[in-house]
Amino acid sequence: MWMTIYADMLFIINIIMNSILLLMTAWVAGIQYKIWRIVTAATLGSCYVLVGLLPIMSLSHHPMCKVIMSLLLILVAFGMKPKQTVLLLTGFFYIVGFILAGAVLGWIYFWQTSSLERASMSLSQLSWTQLFLGSSAGVVLIVCSLRRMVTRVANQSNCYKVKIEYEGRRIEVIGLLDTGNGLYSIAGHTPVILINYYKLRTLLSTQTVLFLEKNTPDMWLTNLEQCEDLVWLSKVQIIPYRGIGSKSMLVAFRPDELTLYNGEERIEISDVFIGIYSGMLSGDGSYEALLHPQMLQGVNKKKGAGICA
Repeated sequence: MWMTIYADMLFIINIIMNSILLLMTAWVAGIQYKIWRIVTAATLGSCYVLVGLLPIMSLSHHPMCKVIMSLLLILVAFGMKPKQTVLLLTGFFYIVGFILAGAVLGWIYFWQTSSLERASMSLSQLSWTQLFLGSSAGVVLIVCSLRRMVTRVANQSNCYKVKIEYEGRRIEVIGLLDTGNGLYSIAGHTPVILINYYKLRTLLSTQTVLFLEKNTPDMWLTNLEQCEDLVWLSKVQIIPYRGIGSKSMLVAFRPDELTLYNGEERIEISDVFIGIYSGMLSGDGSYEALLHPQMLQGVNKKKGAGICA
């Protein structure tokens, strides 16, 4: 049985699909890229497919050759990276490829109403419409699930247990190390961490909680003198911060003690402010605080031996 292969169409299709694979790999990994490098790598991969059609190049179908080619495509697309990064990108490349290929096949079989025999024949008659719709379904799966899974795993590796004590009360929160947190107090240039208000309710006094709940968050600063907890007020500072397209002020206070647990290492933070954040810091509730990077850089802390309870 003879099969006609149109080299030009095969070349174009592979460039498109390789480009999508590499772009999705970069997006999932969260790294920057240059489009000309992506297209160059995609073209190289397409040439590899065409060369593999020659009888004398049957060795190119060996799994080891495919792995080597994948590594080469990653290097061409993203440049020289540390070995660990290259291997990670290659892993993402294969995961994305499997998802896209499975989505195309799944799309064909989902809409196939004929027998299994005719369904298997449809793979050799793949239309542009089927390729586009199947690939689109794969991209949606990657966008909706894979990136979120990767982000969640990365967040978990940067999460720490934090114990806070204030006026004889204690709470524990899960904090995410936020390298973009550049909040400092005006007086003393002390680092500021953000914690959800609902987690701080059991830490603060009844007078402070009544004040915060009686006033809307945008009025906390304006009506601050109405708070009857004078001890808390003596430990309060106003922290200016800048969000996306906006500037505002945070109400923050100094706790009596804050301990950060990093595996088996216990870090006692000697000087820090807690900014009261009225919204949700994590959409899925995986953490309740945003930690300051200075807390893990050997500044303003003292270490103690201990095991995370």
